[in-house]
Amino acid sequence: MSFPVTRRGRPAVDPAVMLLYLATLCALAIFVIYPTVKVLITPGFDHVVEVLTNSRTLQAARNSLVITLLSTTTATVLGLVFAFAATRRDIPFRNVFRTVGMLPLFAPPFMVAFAYVLVFGRQGLITYHLFGLHVNIFGWHGLWLAQTIGMFPLSTAIIRGVLEGIHPGLEQAALTLGASETAALRTVLVPLAWHGIVGAMLVVAMTVLADFGNAVVIAGNYPVLATEAWIKMDGLGDLQGAAVIVSILMIPAVGLFLASRALLGNRVFTTVTGRGSDVDQISTPILIKWIVVAVCSLTCALVIILYAGIILAGLFNQWGSDWSLTLRHWFGVLSYLDEFRITLIVSVLAGLVTAITGQIIAFLHTRSLWFRGALDFLAVLPGALPGVFVGVGFLVAFNGPPIELAGTIWIMVIALGFWHLPQAYQATKGALGQIHRSIEDSARDLGATELRLITDVYIPLLSRSLVGSFVQSFIRSVSNVSVVVFMIAPGQVLISAEVLRMIGSSNWSAGAALTTALLAITFVCVGLVEAITRWFGAPARGSQL
Repeated sequence: MSFPVTRRGRPAVDPAVMLLYLATLCALAIFVIYPTVKVLITPGFDHVVEVLTNSRTLQAARNSLVITLLSTTTATVLGLVFAFAATRRDIPFRNVFRTVGMLPLFAPPFMVAFAYVLVFGRQGLITYHLFGLHVNIFGWHGLWLAQTIGMFPLSTAIIRGVLEGIHPGLEQAALTLGASETAALRTVLVPLAWHGIVGAMLVVAMTVLADFGNAVVIAGNYPVLATEAWIKMDGLGDLQGAAVIVSILMIPAVGLFLASRALLGNRVFTTVTGRGSDVDQISTPILIKWIVVAVCSLTCALVIILYAGIILAGLFNQWGSDWSLTLRHWFGVLSYLDEFRITLIVSVLAGLVTAITGQIIAFLHTRSLWFRGALDFLAVLPGALPGVFVGVGFLVAFNGPPIELAGTIWIMVIALGFWHLPQAYQATKGALGQIHRSIEDSARDLGATELRLITDVYIPLLSRSLVGSFVQSFIRSVSNVSVVVFMIAPGQVLISAEVLRMIGSSNWSAGAALTTALLAITFVCVGLVEAITRWFGAPARGSQL
């Protein structure tokens, strides 16, 4: 096999870079392709037929479809309303809506459901103790509420990026042609934002379909595929059955992922932009304005309630029965220092795996290499895989020879690191696209080798992307449930799994105190990355959470 050459007949790729490329392909084959294929081929035919004909599995599949349709619709509509409020200058309290509307993104994946059980459940602070209502929030309606509130910020971020790119002069032109403000919004703004709305629906649908954290807390006797896989594995020890269920879940998830990529491409939607225009927006019709304000206010109240519920629950002796104030649950957090230590170690290592691997793959993608399309595909493939699929896949693939990782922290580190890889890869690709080719050419003209080019040019220029990718992966790893719940071993319990155990045993106040500690870690990390961003003097690509 010969190396690709330039027009001058010299090797286009340094041999060291080629070796790095081959090593990266091997890593992706081992930790992306191998677990995926292993899940698909593990169950025998009889086992597949047994699971697929099981009435509970069929019910879980139907429930997953129904709740995905419901939650996607409401989360996308809410996201559109919040995006509209954030981008219209005459909407009152728009800065408040923008800030509060993003808070669910920083919550652990089970926190929304947990908070609403505390506040609106049978012993809920508002429903039972304030209004004397006997409300059963467990089931499809509770899951629908939790997923709507938890997922609408995703659609807000995507739709807002589209709305901010629409020139206000187009709305003014519609008025000039005789349209009313309402007609201008309907005939100009909505059609131009439509691809963003549909893209948001696809992203939200994929996330809702694979959601495990909210479902395991609040779904109750309403089975969905993500929780059924966990029940098969944790409750019945049926690894093959779990593999069948997550394989079913993967099919629509991959389809939604491919559709979202085809529609949105490699667009990066940011929350800060400049229009570069002195043209003012048209006035928002008064009825639309106050409907938007009312919807955003109600939603913000639900968001604030979930944070307040979690923080307050940790201050009471026993939520729902003993309302005496105490700090014992927060002091009790100190008894879980080992779990926090393991969680932080796993999250730091996973963040490093994500950030460094993402940088390497994005850099290699700029070189003249064979099969660059395959490299790109393997780097983004984990983004299409539900967390429960990744968890079961790693457990099946690395539970024995030739690579035995089960029972060690490394199976969690590598699984989380590669699952979060697509975000780091895409962010670094965007950062590389801003580095002009002339910088590299100048370095080569001065005699820089490929290694010197990496150390003196790319590493300094990509440092912000590296930090942002690390922090994003770290924060998601700290509170992850869907991947690690299948990999917990004695002495290696992560704090998120401990919170789930407490919720399951109705030890809500202690669970709320631990969740508050997770929130504190998350916001401290966000504060640190913001400080680092200001230190560098510009937003770090990849740090949008």
